[in-house]
Amino acid sequence: MMNKLLEFEQPLIKAAPKLDHNQLPLFQTLVQYARRDVTPFDVPGHKMGAQMNPLRMVLGDMTMRMDVNSMKELDLLSHPQSVIKEAQELAADAFGADHAYFLVNGTTIGIIAMILAAVKPGETLLVPRNCHKSVMNGIILSGAKPIFIQPEVDLHFGIAHGVSVKNVRKALNENPETKAILVTYPTYFGVMNELVEICELAHERGVTVLVDSAHGAHLAFMPDDYIDPLTAGADAVTVSMHKTGGSLTQSSLLLLKGNRIAPERMQKIVNMLQTTSANYLLMSSLDVARREMVLFGKKRYRELKPIVMDAVLSIEANSNYEVLKEAYVEKYFQQSYDWTKLVIRVNGIGFTGFDVYTILKEEYGIQMELAEGYVIMAVISSFDTKESIDKLVFALKDIEKKYGKHATIISTHVTTSEVNKLVLVPRDAFYAEQESIPIDQAVGRISADTLMIYPPGIPLVIPGELISNEVLNQYHYYCQTIGNVLTEAKEANHIKVVKE
Repeated sequence: MMNKLLEFEQPLIKAAPKLDHNQLPLFQTLVQYARRDVTPFDVPGHKMGAQMNPLRMVLGDMTMRMDVNSMKELDLLSHPQSVIKEAQELAADAFGADHAYFLVNGTTIGIIAMILAAVKPGETLLVPRNCHKSVMNGIILSGAKPIFIQPEVDLHFGIAHGVSVKNVRKALNENPETKAILVTYPTYFGVMNELVEICELAHERGVTVLVDSAHGAHLAFMPDDYIDPLTAGADAVTVSMHKTGGSLTQSSLLLLKGNRIAPERMQKIVNMLQTTSANYLLMSSLDVARREMVLFGKKRYRELKPIVMDAVLSIEANSNYEVLKEAYVEKYFQQSYDWTKLVIRVNGIGFTGFDVYTILKEEYGIQMELAEGYVIMAVISSFDTKESIDKLVFALKDIEKKYGKHATIISTHVTTSEVNKLVLVPRDAFYAEQESIPIDQAVGRISADTLMIYPPGIPLVIPGELISNEVLNQYHYYCQTIGNVLTEAKEANHIKVVKE
């Protein structure tokens, strides 16, 4: 196996960055330790898989032996001095950051850490209303005052895109006390707003720019002229390497550039949020994913793009499907688009996105990333192939041939252009005395709960917001179409509200 590993370690192309990205300091050290003759009297309690059980039988000996605890030769994530430090420095270099922090609890922790580092209780944070639930949790924990910015709403596809420069400028003018702005780039659906202008506008006013780039880990390694968040001028960025970068689920990176947030402060906050027993399988997968993206990312995406473009043509040919494309996004919303998010409008064949999502899974064995009222979405990564993409194309054509209807589904509840009225700072609502009531009786009450559709994890209402008829209508729409809306209330069709 060592020979195979050594063979694997030989790069297909030579890298020419500031650091040697052929290196895998953490992964290689971990593999070497796992192969040593060690008698463990430390945790974890499975003792490097000492006993045969279903876990070891399925995962294998090396996986169990690599699941170890922090020690001198393997470094400590909360205070990196050797191999983790080296791996993080390589990650920072790969993305053009000054500092990188390995995250073992997903981008959620990175987003919360960015908010805690940038704003204090009572300070103003500008946020797009279609942000992820983790942003809302960060707002609650920080005690910040959120000012929500309405994103660009696409009624044709039934989704929301990024916030515009116009709306950001308006929010900054109306809230000159703003300390930070958080931008989602790209959005879950792959749309990228004018982040360069937003960063310039914010920095002119001394405002820190935070970016949720959970779905943009690959942008810095694309062969196209896409601008990644740090190149655009962001101060802090969190990327989900596990989503599009190839690392294991739950592993992410927090990236820092410039001096608006002190690296020591960010490390302190990350340490407050993360486990002291960081998983070495997750961390080492970040090391491997970084190397793969730096050395091979551009080549793989360059080869993949024409395959995806051909698939788009095939999906739309002689059909009532429509695929979201860059020309459309630029024309109607003046934003750019990431072609690795394959967003397909399916309501033209007489089905909701939820219907087609279910058919693809149950009849064709295809797992899509998500469904919405009008669309389904496939996430394309550098690990996809012509074979996997052709399978999706065939299934879509077959579904329309077998089940297609001559009717387009239109619903006013698929998306909303309203921003809920914020009555209380979310933290105040979270800690206020609460009661659980039937949701149909909640219109006009202040929510103490989060109603959320997952995926993508965007809330219909958050603590502190006024529950409107529109919120109620959307709740019932999603309950009818996907059968469930995540809520913190224990009773069905109930919601927690601030007690009057």
